[in-house]
Amino acid sequence: MDKHFFYNLQSRARQLGLNVWAWVRRQPPLKLAFAVIALLVLVTTVLFLTLFIRTLGGNYGHMPEHAELALIENSEASSVISEDGKLLGKYFRENRVSVELDEISPYVIQALIATEDSRFFEHQGIDLRALARVAWRSIILGDRSGGGGSTISQQLAKQLYPRHNSGKFGMIKIKMREMIIASRLEEVYDKQELLALYLNTVPFGENAYGIEVAAGRFFSKSAADLKAEEAAVLVGLLKANTSYNPRAHPERSRERRDLVLALMAQNGSLEKTVTDSLAALPLVIDYQRQNDRVGSATYFRHMLRAEAEKALAGKKRPDSRPWDIDRDGLLIHVSVNSVMQRLAEEAVLEQLPRIQQNLAIDWKSAKRAPWEDAFMKTVKRSPRYKNLEAAGKNEDEIMEVLRQPRPMTIYDWKTADAVDTMMRPIDSLRHYFTLLNAGLLATEPENGVVRAWVGGVDYRFVQYDHVTARRQVGSTIKPVIYATALQRGMLPCEYTPAQQFTIEDFQNYNPRNPGGNYEGAYSMRGGLAKSVNTVAVNLAVRSGLQNVVDEIHELGITGKVEAIPSVALGTVEATLPEMNTVFSAFANGGRRPTGGIHFLDKITTADGETIVSFVRPKKTMRVMSDTVANITTFLMTGVVNNGTGARLRSTYGVSGALAGKTGTTQDQSDGWFVGYNPKLVVSTWVGAEYPAVHFRTLRRGSATATALPVWGTFMRKVQRTRGLGRYHGGSFPRLDEMTVALLECPDYLEELPVYAEYGAPDPEDIMSVNEIRARLAEFPAQDVEQMMARKRRRNNESTLAYTRRIIGLLERDNRRDERKAKRKEFWAKTLFGKKD
Repeated sequence: MDKHFFYNLQSRARQLGLNVWAWVRRQPPLKLAFAVIALLVLVTTVLFLTLFIRTLGGNYGHMPEHAELALIENSEASSVISEDGKLLGKYFRENRVSVELDEISPYVIQALIATEDSRFFEHQGIDLRALARVAWRSIILGDRSGGGGSTISQQLAKQLYPRHNSGKFGMIKIKMREMIIASRLEEVYDKQELLALYLNTVPFGENAYGIEVAAGRFFSKSAADLKAEEAAVLVGLLKANTSYNPRAHPERSRERRDLVLALMAQNGSLEKTVTDSLAALPLVIDYQRQNDRVGSATYFRHMLRAEAEKALAGKKRPDSRPWDIDRDGLLIHVSVNSVMQRLAEEAVLEQLPRIQQNLAIDWKSAKRAPWEDAFMKTVKRSPRYKNLEAAGKNEDEIMEVLRQPRPMTIYDWKTADAVDTMMRPIDSLRHYFTLLNAGLLATEPENGVVRAWVGGVDYRFVQYDHVTARRQVGSTIKPVIYATALQRGMLPCEYTPAQQFTIEDFQNYNPRNPGGNYEGAYSMRGGLAKSVNTVAVNLAVRSGLQNVVDEIHELGITGKVEAIPSVALGTVEATLPEMNTVFSAFANGGRRPTGGIHFLDKITTADGETIVSFVRPKKTMRVMSDTVANITTFLMTGVVNNGTGARLRSTYGVSGALAGKTGTTQDQSDGWFVGYNPKLVVSTWVGAEYPAVHFRTLRRGSATATALPVWGTFMRKVQRTRGLGRYHGGSFPRLDEMTVALLECPDYLEELPVYAEYGAPDPEDIMSVNEIRARLAEFPAQDVEQMMARKRRRNNESTLAYTRRIIGLLERDNRRDERKAKRKEFWAKTLFGKKD
């Protein structure tokens, strides 16, 4: 029965089809054509209504309502602003800075409308005439090169709500969605607001979003200052920002620029004679990537980011969302001076190539570098080696892979820039293993405020910040040794022999001097100026090694320090901020900043509303007397004027009051120079990331050949750059005549205790100086100063004779005061029967 039923059904269907076909053949052709058209219109209408309803329902992507569109807020880059109001760099996911329409050159707006939407002011988001023109050109003429007829509002909708894969009829669904959003945008915003929103939203390539960032990237100016031909270049990028990039493809960019100019003439924005003359101009750009330029403080900004996020923790926007430095357009104000930062980075980049070349020369004749074993250990710890090992390859197979050349971009120390090259991975690892780096930190001594921070040669290739790295400090610790000795009662003119000696209590420790010179004896000034190791160790042991350690911690070094003799030679490890804090105490009369260094001043919104602020520190901690600090400064001026730092004067021409100390660690692995004038403390360090990489000779590897040239180059630039006068000049505190008496002796004597040949006091006088110093300490400092003010030094009176006279006068006054007190006591007892 079922079979018979289906047979009848099939027969009837066939008969119905024959009847319909017979009817169609009897109809007039015109009637038939109208019927087909009506059917197509009906189907199209149903399809359109279906797609439209589903689009409104959000089936093909999020459909924003008017309220949401009214609250559109682009992600904006947060900017780091220097003390002198300059932009150092930005934090962002999308590099964008929004500006008002009146802050954009009118040429940009004219070029945009002429090129992208000539009827912008005539439609309400959808240009039906343009759509019809595109449909005719694409469908009838087969020309698909003229674009899709999207209005500026539709393009904005596309940027704000990106497209998604929508399956069948995908492009129709996408266009319909964008038309609806564009229509709603037109209802929410007026035309001027839409132009501003568009120009602040669209990408111009190279992660540059918005016209303001694009103008800065390609022409190093603000959007308001763009000329007509420059505006045409940037608007031309909107069609294809990679193909028409003026840096990468200048010829294509120029052709596109000229087309935009022609459209501006056609649109009536510019006269044709003007556009013709502009088209004749060559394409000229002033390209600059803000975050990578010299002076942009890349290492500092990456350190700052963590501090800024910590400062914002727990603070929320008005809409209760936590602040986000990657999207909220914040202004982060710091103490760094942009000019000094640029000069510091220039100094590093100028000196490092020469120093790196010296390292190569030092080991040129060696058959095998001494760090080869350390290098191979580093190779085996590298991610590439470990990945190959995890893939099951043995050591020989891994090394074979690492010896296969491949294209890569590396940091070239000769040009101080990135270069594309073919290189074996093993050679790339060796290249960075032996690459010398540098750190430079400039702060103000009285408060630790940071003015310049350089953590390395190029953050793109070496992310390790050498400002915060903890390395052995070498002889830069010696001023602390000498200051401790002064505080323990030793005198600047006590001579210490340079002879070699052994300390049995510390495993027969035997300090050595570079060059093997152990002759003669040195005053404190001479020993520090020439950085004599045996003298420093002698002073440290006599002062008490634990006293030395306590003083090191008191001055601001926080790491572990052992009370061993080698502490006097800089086996201490410290960071540049710690060393700046130590030397700030000497520059600041014995007081150091309690909080270390300071660099973050405040964080505000783009409108200037303060979110969080930090007062620059004023509190200091006394760590030694001003007399000891000033004497130590006097000793360090000898380093600069006559000692290991003398090249600062002779080679680099640094003038004015200057004190400092060089430091070279064992095997010339680290070079340091920490120096200061009355207004600025600067520390520099040079070395490789791994201490195994070191120089062969002192001539090329000592601090005088590595860290000191960087310091000297920087300070010379500071002194010769206009506008930085507040960071140089001035003088160190003047030593009083009593202190000067304690410093009048030669730096060096060939043997002890021979003085007369060198015009110094004889031993009896030396003893009397010691006695005088002790006697002076019995009187209040205020009384000594008042007596010196009343009784000036006579002509031809020696310092020693003058100090004796002052002591005599003070003793006379004391005796007179004692007599007065006794008389007062006598009469009080006689007249009133009182005992006192």
